[in-house]
Amino acid sequence: MPAVRPASPDDLPAIGRALAAAFDGDPVWSHLASPKADWTARASSWFEAEARSQLKGHGEVLVDDEVGGAAIWASPGHWKGTAGEALALAVPSARLFRTRMPRAIANLTLMERKHPQEPAHWYLAVLGTDPAHQGKGIGSALITAITDRCDEQGLGAYLESSKEQNVPFYARHGFEVREQIASGDGPPMWLMWRDPRG
Repeated sequence: MPAVRPASPDDLPAIGRALAAAFDGDPVWSHLASPKADWTARASSWFEAEARSQLKGHGEVLVDDEVGGAAIWASPGHWKGTAGEALALAVPSARLFRTRMPRAIANLTLMERKHPQEPAHWYLAVLGTDPAHQGKGIGSALITAITDRCDEQGLGAYLESSKEQNVPFYARHGFEVREQIASGDGPPMWLMWRDPRG
């Protein structure tokens, strides 16, 4: 399994590019992003800003040595975004979502409403691997870096999968579907919870 490490500020542009490539064509992101926006440039900026805000906050941003993939985890008790994080994402969000901003806000509101209230859990907010780097175990390494810690500390973990084809991948790591939801006329998302093992 590839080695993973905490991201540094120097990694942020590469994180943005890797995650933009990973989510290019994703059903939920395609529904939310403006079709008039240049996906690669605007999504790279958005994911870079999200990773930057988590590096400064209570999250953990993990990457492999080549930054072919990245995971953004929120630590227990800090899954809900702060006003400062929203401000940091305001401009990148306006550029990416444009006239679909209300749709994006509605989606986020639904996700927050459905987020489990169990007090102690890690939240996998974003996980993606650039297609050019897929098949090397990067995604698995980025998950187990935290789920191993969850097992040691007796903590749960939670995520939303925006692609049905990724549900079996997460299931192999111990996540189980709790509910399938959709925001308005948007595509479905699968809400998945993992109990600690052992």
